[in-house]
Amino acid sequence: MPGRRATLTERVDGDAILVVRRDPRRRRARTTPWGRVLVGVVLVALLGGAAVATVGTLVSERTAERLAVEEATDDTAAIARSVVEPALLDAVADPGAPARDRREATARLDRAGRAVTAATDAVRVKLWSADGTVLWSDEPRLTGQRFGLSDEDREALETDRSDAEVSDLSAPENRYERGRGPLLEAYQAVHLPSGDPLLLEVYYPYDAVLASAASLRSAFAALAFGTVAVGIALLLPVVLWLLLRLRAGQRDRERLLVRALDAETAERRRLAADLHDGPVQDIAGLALTLGAAARSTTGSGAAVLEDSATTLRSAVSALRSSMSAIQPAAPDREGLAAALDDATARGRAAGLAVRVDVPVTVAAAPAALLAAVRFVREAVANTVRHAEADAVEVVVHRDEDDLVVRVADDGVGFDADRVLAARRSGHLGTTLLRQVAEDAGGTLLLRTAPGAGTTWELSVPAGTGPQW
Repeated sequence: MPGRRATLTERVDGDAILVVRRDPRRRRARTTPWGRVLVGVVLVALLGGAAVATVGTLVSERTAERLAVEEATDDTAAIARSVVEPALLDAVADPGAPARDRREATARLDRAGRAVTAATDAVRVKLWSADGTVLWSDEPRLTGQRFGLSDEDREALETDRSDAEVSDLSAPENRYERGRGPLLEAYQAVHLPSGDPLLLEVYYPYDAVLASAASLRSAFAALAFGTVAVGIALLLPVVLWLLLRLRAGQRDRERLLVRALDAETAERRRLAADLHDGPVQDIAGLALTLGAAARSTTGSGAAVLEDSATTLRSAVSALRSSMSAIQPAAPDREGLAAALDDATARGRAAGLAVRVDVPVTVAAAPAALLAAVRFVREAVANTVRHAEADAVEVVVHRDEDDLVVRVADDGVGFDADRVLAARRSGHLGTTLLRQVAEDAGGTLLLRTAPGAGTTWELSVPAGTGPQW
């Protein structure tokens, strides 16, 4: 809140008192950079669309891998039921079976294995017993060897469930599959004619799974990015139309504001003209008449007439000051000196020696120039009312990005801490100076002491950056 900031009496830079600290939240208003807005919208749409398409592509790749694994699992289950299980004989798992029966059982499995490898991409087929013995494989060196079964293998035997996983080629039972790249190991329970379960394992190249995933990923990526591109192409004209409508609306509001300000200015000029041509002239004429009457009258009546004329002349001066406040000189880059001369007119009328030091051209925005004029008018008014000064100096200059205005007098000064902490109406002038600084988002410094004169210094953002 402005009132809270105005209570600051922090001392800075030696004897200077910080009356108002700059509020960084207050920034100079700027026009919306519509070109940047359009570019930003396009970039956001492109990045957002690319992100959605990328995420969708990655999800499709994972989905393709999962589907390929499921397909291998389903193929293994079908092979187990239609090819391997019909070829099984009890002799394959019976060590005491006659040699002839065992040879026949092995021959039937050889034919089934060849059928499996011919119909699929399988690179290895194994048939396990429940105790981990390889009863048959298309790699004869594995037949008869015993290895430990994993928990997944045992679960498949017990539940007759199909499953698949990436093969661990470092395991000893997989040593003959090494060198073929990553493999997918699918397993399925099969049953002997006697009903005993065996475990069928079929190994597939995992590259085929990756190739399937890559194919689906490419197809989805083309679809996703194409859809995003079409969506953006359709969206851009709508966005451009909306931005143009917003820009037109903003310009309409600006024109309405300018018209309102012009109307206010015209009304101020009318009021000032009416005061000047009406009451001010009448009162001034009456003052002249009373003064002339006082000079031609003797006795006590002359004093009364002279006092009345003096009062009327003071009223004329006050009305003219009010006219200056109603219709002050408008500051601009080339006209700030004239506006400050008008703002200091009250000081000259009160007999002060006024010195105004302002550059011919001041690089500052109208808001900063107007704040400078308001500040000088209030500071000089304070000097006239309270300072008992003989001279006042007004200095204006640029300090990097700030417009700095300093008003100094040689008056009696005052106790800054006491006055700034007061809330009485007698200190309205300091309150107005605070408000000027706060409205402009600037900094207000005070240097004063009893008998040492008073210096007010205002720093406001010059506001000469990129305009609308």
